[in-house]
Amino acid sequence: MSDAALAEFDEGNFDETVLSADGLVVVDFWGEGCIPCKQLGKILSQLATEVPPDVRIGTVNTNENPNLALRFGIRGVPALLFFKKGAVVDMRTGVDRRLVLKKLIEAHA
Repeated sequence: MSDAALAEFDEGNFDETVLSADGLVVVDFWGEGCIPCKQLGKILSQLATEVPPDVRIGTVNTNENPNLALRFGIRGVPALLFFKKGAVVDMRTGVDRRLVLKKLIEAHA
């Protein structure tokens, strides 16, 4: 599900790139073979080109990074976590429309 507009987070870079970020970071926890995850990935790729530069959108493959999924209580995918200054400020599960997600991002940015 790699996309040039989306950052890829993993167990090796998560704390440094997500938890230490100053601005809003939206993290999409997804799994291989998950059709809704692919739909959400397309929406997030579009949004990544529309958000302010201090907002980062990225993904975590839960199959490859199970400890991150466990650490943040991810029980099903897709799951979106909104991080600000190292803290989870919002969480969504499933697929939302692009406009809904854009308004959420703007509200937290």
